[in-house]
Amino acid sequence: MTESDPRTTAQSIIRLHGLRAQAVATERLNEARQAGDAAGIERWQAVHVAVRELRSTAPQESARQ
Repeated sequence: MTESDPRTTAQSIIRLHGLRAQAVATERLNEARQAGDAAGIERWQAVHVAVRELRSTAPQESARQ
């Protein structure tokens, strides 16, 4: 992803991966850690937080009857 804003990246990941968005952000964070990519670590930590925040503020889908 080339977007620089963590929130924009988080929104893209949520659209693309749905409920797996948090896991995808964690995977990218771990990849950056393994590569020793300090900028990547910082970026994916911010994306991870943004995904969590977007999930917590998103309207909940009503229970289906």
